[in-house]
Amino acid sequence: MLLAGGVSAWLMGAALLLPVVMASWEGRELTRLGIGIISAGCLMMACGLSAITAGWRHRRSLITPDGVRAAVAANVVFLAFFALELSDRLVRQDGRIFYWSTFLFLPAGLLFCGLLAAQRWAWWTCRSAFALGTLWFLGFLVVIPFAHLQTAGGSVPWYGRLYMAGVTLAFASILGCAYWSLGKSETRKYFGLIRSEES
Repeated sequence: MLLAGGVSAWLMGAALLLPVVMASWEGRELTRLGIGIISAGCLMMACGLSAITAGWRHRRSLITPDGVRAAVAANVVFLAFFALELSDRLVRQDGRIFYWSTFLFLPAGLLFCGLLAAQRWAWWTCRSAFALGTLWFLGFLVVIPFAHLQTAGGSVPWYGRLYMAGVTLAFASILGCAYWSLGKSETRKYFGLIRSEES
């Protein structure tokens, strides 16, 4: 729990800092909100590093199955992405935080805790969410070449669409691998699902 929580906190802290750094490179003035985000990001990174150090020192010989670690890692990636999106919308997009990633931040955090605590509801919810997310991103991948995509400077060029397709494919792959890993027998046993099915 300490290792996974520490890695998650460190990555989310780093993700909070990136849009502030980008805004400074773009010549934007550092506001109080930006200072607050920098403080929160540095604090999260410091706490995360402390948790990683403590978790590494006190790790036990019994470790969670690979499938559980893969699902937790996928959740960590999305938590960091949601933190990046939130910080970017606060700093570089004039506080327009009402976006799909904003509303998924809290559920992803709850699922992260549920996975670490080996809760059955977390297995069912994560497996369903990973399946739906994989289908969603694959569907979006098919639409990208044909959709009318706009930026502030006009239509999105081909390399912009290629970048979007690459990111979308990466997310679909992460979710697909996490879905598959949760279906492994050792993972189901870890969550106590095999015993209930056999009885």
